[in-house]
Amino acid sequence: MAKAAIASINHWFSLVLGRSAAASLAHHRLARVLQGLITAIAGKGVSIIVSLVSIPLTVGYLGAERYGMWMTISTLLAWLSLADLGLGNSLTNAVSEAYANDRRDQAQIHIASVFWMLCLVAAGFAGLCAVLWRWIDWSSLLNIKSAVARGEIGPAIAVALAIFLFNFPLSITALVLGAHQESAIANFWSAGGNIASLGGIILVTHLKLGLVPLIAAFSGSSLIVTAASGIWLFGFHKPWLRPAISAVRTASIRKLTTVGGMFFIVQIAALLILQTDNLIIAHFLGVRAVTPYSVTWRLFSCSTLIQTLLLQSLWPAYAEAHARSDGAWIRRTFRLSLWSCTLITVAIVLPLVVFGRTIIGRWVSVDAVPSMTLLVLMGVWSIIGGAFQSIVCMLNGIGRVRIQMVVGTMTAIANVGLSIWLVHVFGLEGVILGTLIAYFTVALVPFCIEIKAVLSSL
Repeated sequence: MAKAAIASINHWFSLVLGRSAAASLAHHRLARVLQGLITAIAGKGVSIIVSLVSIPLTVGYLGAERYGMWMTISTLLAWLSLADLGLGNSLTNAVSEAYANDRRDQAQIHIASVFWMLCLVAAGFAGLCAVLWRWIDWSSLLNIKSAVARGEIGPAIAVALAIFLFNFPLSITALVLGAHQESAIANFWSAGGNIASLGGIILVTHLKLGLVPLIAAFSGSSLIVTAASGIWLFGFHKPWLRPAISAVRTASIRKLTTVGGMFFIVQIAALLILQTDNLIIAHFLGVRAVTPYSVTWRLFSCSTLIQTLLLQSLWPAYAEAHARSDGAWIRRTFRLSLWSCTLITVAIVLPLVVFGRTIIGRWVSVDAVPSMTLLVLMGVWSIIGGAFQSIVCMLNGIGRVRIQMVVGTMTAIANVGLSIWLVHVFGLEGVILGTLIAYFTVALVPFCIEIKAVLSSL
């Protein structure tokens, strides 16, 4: 028995490392998922190291208000990711289906259609911002107090927005690699971007150049790496997928926008749930209060690491398996991912709740230390949110988006309303409490019913 177990482990190690061929398509698919997970963990390790170094460095350099301003700008840009109209998510499923059917021509059509549509969206949004810019008072909108921060806010948002728009169409590179179950390669490029961003932060803080150059160095370095990955992918690795404008087809646009429309609504709901907290806190409590909440959120994001990293590999694997009608693999993999990820999340959350105040106090500063109540609520949210990530990943892969669109919208509306109400009653703790109440009262039962029906039908 022991020899058989050791042989099985050696076999899977050999598969993951690419030293032997898979005996079946299911084994090949799982090996690619494991490759993606392992490299994603390594890449996330790089990201965590970057955060461990950059957060105390930037908080100490900028101060609570200016750092909170930077995090608020990041939240605003997260909202702008909605401008892809769900096309990125629909592209993952479409290219995964083309890959399963060995249709390189169809994959190129979908990639070209999405790339040039995103270019048009970015150009249109840039023009809109140029027209409306002079009418927006960012200092009043974000409740900024200090003279230095008020002078930096406009240029800081302008630079962050420009880099974001240049990066917008280039974001398909990682999606294309993931759809071909080559997430491991995408993870290497992502790690390179994180390292470049850290180098930019260290340089700017050492030279004391201010918030605007800090944003330019942090985001611009990552943009350069992303552009290099696109040149490598479409110029050398898979030149047949190059998004030539001649490959754009209206039929592909119609298909992608139909599915993308549903993903778009799901994205809006997700951002209302996950990205409104900092804006609500900044508006009602001031941007200084964003710092302890944001730092605590980042700390607990480590507890859902496995789900987040699995998503980029499992989603296209589910889509490819669904295209081949391999329901048994989907059922087996989903149950394994749900239970294992939930148990891992619980194991990580418990020590973070117990020692979170000490960790944050020594990691960042005393000003960023949250209350114990906030730590407990963040822990509960991490466990619930982690389980939902596993569910949503599988539903996305098999194209069951409608239920997410309906339930997600209702949950998002409830979340925003409850958070705005409870922030007046409980302060910072009320914001995350509103999210938890919304999930338990609106989302839990419909999702459980949907998952049971899906697993039975597969």
